[in-house]
Amino acid sequence: MTKFYKFHGTGNDFIMLDGRHIPEIPSSTAIAYLCHRNFGIGADGLIVVAPKEGYDFEMIYFNSDGSPARMCGNGARCAVAFAYLLGLSGSNAVFLAGDGHHTAEIVTVNKNDSIVKISMVDVKIPSEYGNQTEINTGTPHLVNIVSDTDKIDVFAEGRKIRYSARYSDEGINVDWLSLENDILTVRTYERGVENETLSCGTGVTACAVVAALTTGQTGWKVVTRGGTLWVEMEKQETGFSQITLKGPVKHVFSGEISIPV
Repeated sequence: MTKFYKFHGTGNDFIMLDGRHIPEIPSSTAIAYLCHRNFGIGADGLIVVAPKEGYDFEMIYFNSDGSPARMCGNGARCAVAFAYLLGLSGSNAVFLAGDGHHTAEIVTVNKNDSIVKISMVDVKIPSEYGNQTEINTGTPHLVNIVSDTDKIDVFAEGRKIRYSARYSDEGINVDWLSLENDILTVRTYERGVENETLSCGTGVTACAVVAALTTGQTGWKVVTRGGTLWVEMEKQETGFSQITLKGPVKHVFSGEISIPV
């Protein structure tokens, strides 16, 4: 039996495994089984947190269908809280993800709740941007500016774009963004999950960058269906740097499960 931990960051939920105590990374089939909401534990993704020379830890991330991904913003925030729980890092951490080096700060609220802020990769200003913008914040996103995100059928519209001729091979995350009173509202269809998630950290970041390009404002409160996040950044001549993503993280429960071969 393998011990697992369940975390979520604004409703984006993950199975967490301690890389020191598993013989190997689970197969893609096993990960899909563990993430299945009827037959397994249920999650948007699975994360292995393991020691890494030169870092407090490494985050190894997989989507719920078992496919690997370079970065997950909310997953990384959960990984920071998990590493702190395991004693791998303190309240300030440096960790490695698939898209490179990140720093983090954690404020413990109580035994199971934290506020976690992480650094995100620098983002180049795309050659074209506007009401529909392709942008990469560690993972690729297509951001659509709309008047009301509640009117969007995220599953149907997201699936149509994600499996269109242009994106079907590599896939893309699709976001809908509305701006009102200096607050962003965001909904996201995630590739690898192949559905709407309650929140997406790289998607929220992508939307905040697009909003910054549109308005010039570089700090945003972002409302998702799973909760509120905050994004801050600095604008440079060719892109954005010093980007941070902050929000709540919750340790939901722990248990043991037999991981299929």
